[in-house]
Amino acid sequence: MRLFGRRREPDPLGDGVWRRAHDRFRRAVDRYHQLLEQVPAGEARQQLERTGTELAARLDDVRALCLHAQQLAPSVGDDLPGGQGGTFLDVHRALTRAATLAAQAGEAVTLTLVVLRAQPPAEAEDRAAAAARAAGQAAQQIERAKSLMAALPKTAKSEGRAYRMS
Repeated sequence: MRLFGRRREPDPLGDGVWRRAHDRFRRAVDRYHQLLEQVPAGEARQQLERTGTELAARLDDVRALCLHAQQLAPSVGDDLPGGQGGTFLDVHRALTRAATLAAQAGEAVTLTLVVLRAQPPAEAEDRAAAAARAAGQAAQQIERAKSLMAALPKTAKSEGRAYRMS
């Protein structure tokens, strides 16, 4: 129960696009692991577990990137911060793409489940490899976002322009 007059500390990720980019990736990874629980033991599951571990390891990277981006280019609403030659737009695009790829890895887990019920296990291993490819591409997007953020000057701030998310 909350006491009157007490407020929670504001979330360092804010309520804008950086919060949503982080949450989108986290939800995709959570969903991946929920689906993974349904896969029976075997080679395909082992491969999917390795992929799930790689995705989970990227959660801290995505959070750190979003925190840094929120500090440099604060976002409160749906507007993407402008400035720095479009770097913040590119960082957001890379993080959004990484979340989409993590969700695609989850779809590959679902396909693995379907194949395991209907076809030989070797087919399921092909679907598990698709999850690993999607997770690998997500990792590349996160690395791209890291390199974009690292290339910014240490004192970089948003130039005040904002771009509407569509």
